[in-house]
Amino acid sequence: MSKKKIKVGFDLDGVIIGKPFFIPQFLMERLVRSKKDHELIYRYPKTKFEQWIRVVSHYPVFRPPIRENIELIKELSGSNKYKLYVVSSRYGFLDKRTKEWFKFYKLGRFFKSIYINTKNEQPHIFKERMISKLHLNTFIDDDKPLLNYLKKTIKNIDLLYITEHRKHFKKK
Repeated sequence: MSKKKIKVGFDLDGVIIGKPFFIPQFLMERLVRSKKDHELIYRYPKTKFEQWIRVVSHYPVFRPPIRENIELIKELSGSNKYKLYVVSSRYGFLDKRTKEWFKFYKLGRFFKSIYINTKNEQPHIFKERMISKLHLNTFIDDDKPLLNYLKKTIKNIDLLYITEHRKHFKKK
């Protein structure tokens, strides 16, 4: 009799991939999140120039893997207990760059599937939809407002938060 595998989903940036070292956190926050009456809204970079800057900043050599987390991912993937997924809200214009990153670092083999937000949905809506579709048991992210949203909208899931200063897994 086979046991059901535990399905674990990982966000990409800040969880698997380090954030660009040359962009301060406050500026990153301003580039990705919109402010509107405490509502969770993310900015989509509309101009070709802004998209180009993001594509350049996501070049694999500028975005190394977070070693400690990769070690855990390798350990989990080697076990018969887990199925691992990436659920990233990266927008569609970063799809090719994301594939290049996984090829460059040879890390795609550790995941059953990698899902990118190619239809450019609001990140929290995309992640909610994918987590529900995949029936994930655990989801790991570094975006606290997004995790707070998921906590209200998805039941029966463990949400793990990675803090900005400590890049290892911590239960939310």
